Amino acid sequence: MVKVVWIVQHDESPHNTILGVFATQDEAQSFAEGVEEFKDAVLYARYDIGYRCDRGPGHVTFGPGSTNTD
Repeated sequence: MVKVVWIVQHDESPHNTILGVFATQDEAQSFAEGVEEFKDAVLYARYDIGYRCDRGPGHVTFGPGSTNTD
């Protein structure tokens, strides 16, 4: 079961357009390095499944065993 994903984004678009979602860092890195159209404007990062941005603490994680109640 996948508990995390790696998201590759275009860093210079207005909303950090998602270019791909991957199961491993190696897959994300390989894809990011191969994207020629967005040279020097691609980033990738790990996100836990159930992650969302939150203006309070910065992030909240949901899922089985989570202690978050909001």
